Parts: sequence; structure tokens; C-alpha cells
Amino acid sequence: MRALVSRRGVGGGGPSSTTLVAARLARVGEPCSTTLAATRVAGSQTLASGSPDYTGLAGLRRPARLAACALLSLISLAAGVGQAYGQAGDAQAGKIVYEKKCALCHGEKGDGKGPAADLLDPRPRDFTTGIYKIRTTANKTPTDQDLFTVITHGMPGTFMPGWKVLPEKDRWSLVAYLKTFAPERFKEAPKKQELPKEVASSPESIKRGKEMFEAIECNKCHGAAGRADGPSRPELKDEWGHPIRPANLAKRWNFRGGATRADIAMRLAAGILGTPMPTFIDSVEKPEDIWHLANYIASLGPESPGYATLLSARAVAGDIPDDPNAPFWAGIAPQNVPLVGQVTIEPRNVNPAIDVVTLRAAWNEKEIAFHLAWDDPTRSVQDAVNKTFADAVALQFPRELPTGLERPYFLMGDASDAVYLLRWENGKGGTEAHANGPAKLAPIAGGEVTAKAVYADGQYRLVLKRPLVSKDAARLTFRPGVFTPIAFQAWDGGAGEAGARMSLTSWYYLRLEEPQSSRRFVVPPVVAVLTFVVMVLVGRVARRRA
Repeated sequence: MRALVSRRGVGGGGPSSTTLVAARLARVGEPCSTTLAATRVAGSQTLASGSPDYTGLAGLRRPARLAACALLSLISLAAGVGQAYGQAGDAQAGKIVYEKKCALCHGEKGDGKGPAADLLDPRPRDFTTGIYKIRTTANKTPTDQDLFTVITHGMPGTFMPGWKVLPEKDRWSLVAYLKTFAPERFKEAPKKQELPKEVASSPESIKRGKEMFEAIECNKCHGAAGRADGPSRPELKDEWGHPIRPANLAKRWNFRGGATRADIAMRLAAGILGTPMPTFIDSVEKPEDIWHLANYIASLGPESPGYATLLSARAVAGDIPDDPNAPFWAGIAPQNVPLVGQVTIEPRNVNPAIDVVTLRAAWNEKEIAFHLAWDDPTRSVQDAVNKTFADAVALQFPRELPTGLERPYFLMGDASDAVYLLRWENGKGGTEAHANGPAKLAPIAGGEVTAKAVYADGQYRLVLKRPLVSKDAARLTFRPGVFTPIAFQAWDGGAGEAGARMSLTSWYYLRLEEPQSSRRFVVPPVVAVLTFVVMVLVGRVARRRA
């Protein structure tokens, strides 16, 4: 069965929040919410049936179980009321907290039109509509616990931080005050969204989930590999007519309602109000297909990116392939590097489109190669007529290895200290340049870099290669075992990024691993043999003396 409406991401859309922007907004207030979502976190004990036990009753004897079940029923009834209405918050006290912490983005009237709203994408939630994107309910009324959970844990991928720093009492008061912006919407009691019996993840379940992913046309918005590059992407709008992007399902850590399988299943069952993402509880062929679909989506990417801190390049013998899809590269561990928007100088990139680049690197006695991969929903080239820019990426190094801790200014150097760039641009290929700032790039004549890129299913893969030893002083020479400063920049031309409007990192360190010596295979056996010989000789001497 096919859904009759267009769909958006399971975890919501929009670019990731950035540390730099969050810090910038914090100077005039605090970052604000764009959506409210609940994340379920629960420990469990697994029964022999395979179903999770959240009650702790698995080890009790039958009479004790019956008594405990009766008590649990009463507790559950009370908990149900508590979930619907939460702790009794003080709306007047919540108003004071709201004006200090939330009004900057959401506005004094709760209409999502605060002073910072125009800088944010997605825009802050308009509480006056009473529409909350992510709920654990079958109707449009969220539970108080839904609101409280988001206030507490924040919203991944947006500018909404978690507010655990606030006393619990203040957070419940905020819940009470938020409801005053649309009191009519909360007259209907929340109705809990029930999920089908859980299905454990398995190859068979994931296969079935992929079939459902295509059958109900999730790929039209999210793309074949889930990287938000589906053909319907340009047409999607939210409830208020604003363009909205589907979620990148390969980046589970940015899912608004949580990254666990249970969280994903809830989003599929309840839908996301205010977006093109409907409920799929009646669209799948069988109720358990909700879990198969959730298992497939969870298989598309890790729950956490596991960001690298120290980067390395593997020493190899033989040629290094320049094909980004060569099996060679799959044998090198990926190193994920987070990027943030450039907000230091104009034009600032408050809402960066590229938030992570994956690096693999290798070197041999002749050359060094960098394999880069990053997600981009569109393949863009420079086009003056359509006013689009070229997609691009750059690796930044000092012009020469520093002897101390001093390094050039991270934002592409400055007037007194230039940086060396290995740069790739769609339509132009690989180039080398010196930079004394984002607007002062000087190409290096006689470039030594080669580049080969492929684009498929919303992702670029690129190999940049260069001789290990520079032929002149204009270029950096890479040395094994030395910590070399490295930084990254990326531009999504389809999102209007060019020049200083970029995603970037500060300095990291790259270490070229030293070649493994064959001595490590020879020395241990030799030592073992010599030790054995010595022990035999000592034994013989001891017997003669006896």
C-alpha cells in the first residue's frame, strides 16, 4: 500500500546546529527551539520470549508476580495520568524562565518570531499554533512528558540545546507556560500511540524493511540510500509554506525524536505534524512492517558519528589507487571530522549544509593520497545564469611544518602568514593554492595534485594525490612520524555556499604512520629460540655441578 502524501524524514530535516553559532547566539541569550520532540530512553531485561521486560518481574515467583502485577497496574494507571499531564508546573513561573531563555528565538508572544528567528533554519517553533512535530501520541495533542523531554534533552540537528542546567521545577513550569499559547489545542486529552510487537533487527528484517521503504516511496524524499536527495526534495514545504528538507537517514545522530529503533518506529507510527511526513501505521502491509522499516532505517547509519581527534595516514607498499570506489579504500578505517559554519567574518554561514567529512589517508615512498567523502543532496557547478555555485572541498596545511605550537590563522591564514591548500572544485578538478584569507587565494603554478571524484546517491567521494616530497619551497613536504597540522573546508554550492560562506574546522593533527618493519616478525622468534638455548645450557651446568 502506498502513502497518498509526500514524506519527510523520520528524524526531521534541516542542517545541524554548530558550536560556533550556538556560542554566538549565547552571547545575546541562549539558542532556541525549532521543534519539540520526545526521546524514549529505557533499560530492559530480556525475557526468554525475546520481548524486553521493563518491569523487573522476570525473576519473581508466581505469587509475588501476581501481587506485583496488581501493584504495577495501579502504578501504571497513575503514571498514565502523569504522562498526560506531567508534574504540575507553574505557568507564571514558566513565563519568567521563558522570557529569559526562550523568547530570543520563539518571540515574546510564542509565535516563532524572536530577534534571532531569521538567522535560523529550520525556524523556531510557533507555539501559538499548538502544532508539535514529534509526539508519542496518536492524536495531535502531545503529552506534557513529550514537551518536558525536549526541553531537557534539546533537539539534535537544530539550534535548540538541552536545558538540563535548569532546575526540574523550572522545566515543568516551562511546559505549563508553553501550553498557554494555544490552550484550545490542549483541551483534547493525549491518546497514546501504541506500537506493534517489537521485531528484533536481523538481515531478514532489514531486507523486508528495504522493500517497504521502496513500496511506500520513502525514497522519493529521502533518496535511494537515505541521504536526503530524493526527487521530491525541491517541492517539500511545511505547514506554514516554508521550504523543508527531508532528513538524512544516514545521520541518525541528528534525528529529532531520538536515534534508537524504538524512537524511529514511533516517528513512523505517529508521523511528524506540520511536515509532509505522515503516519505510516496504515500504509504498511502488516503492523510489524513498522519495525522492519525502523530496522532498515537504523541500518543506514550509526547512532553516533564517533568523531576523530587525531588523524592518521596509513603507510602502504605499492601503488595507491586514485579511484574513490576502489576496494583498497574500504580497507582503511574511516575518520569522521565535524564541520561547523563559518561565522567569524561576513558573509557568515549560520546554517551550514555540510556538517561532517570522512577522511581516509594513505602514503607510500612516492606520494600521499587523501580519500574524502561527504554528503550533498545536489551536484552543483558554477552557473551564473541560475546563480548557483560549484561544490568544493579543501585541505589546509601550513606552508611549512611549524617547529613549535604556533600555526597560521585557522580561517585560511591571514596577511602575515599564508596557508597551503589542496583544493577540489566540481567542474575544475584539483588545484593547489596559497591563501592569506578566504578572499585572497593565489593558485600555485605547475600544480602537482591530481584529483578524481565520483558522485552517487547524495554523496561525493574524492581522492586527492600529491608527491610526498615537494619539488620547491612553495609546497609542504609530508614527513612520516611527524604531526602535521591539517584543517578542512567544504562548500555546498547548491545551498548558496561560496567564498567565506563555508563549513570548516579549526586545526587538527595528521600523523603519517611509519612503515611496519619486518623485524617485528623476526625478532620475537629469535628471542624465543635464544632464551630456550640459554635455559638448556643453564640446566646442563646445574646438573654437572650436582
